[in-house]
Amino acid sequence: MPMHYDMPMHYRMLEPEMIYGYQLMTPKERVEYMRRIHSARSFEERDRLRLEHHRIMQERARKRGLLLPDMPGPGPRGRWR
Repeated sequence: MPMHYDMPMHYRMLEPEMIYGYQLMTPKERVEYMRRIHSARSFEERDRLRLEHHRIMQERARKRGLLLPDMPGPGPRGRWR
């Protein structure tokens, strides 16, 4: 994916592959997802957003006849604490 220089620097530092289901998302959706995750006010809210995103990506993959891993990775919680 080409780098989008119109997005904030801290969003550009993340690789798209770090987002669960990135293959099924547009660049704009990736930016919006990262914005929502970064603006979460608690670890619990971030986890809720990640699980909601996981459900949406699983459904999107199912509709396209694709498979994604059952569970998203552990996320970057350890780095943020």
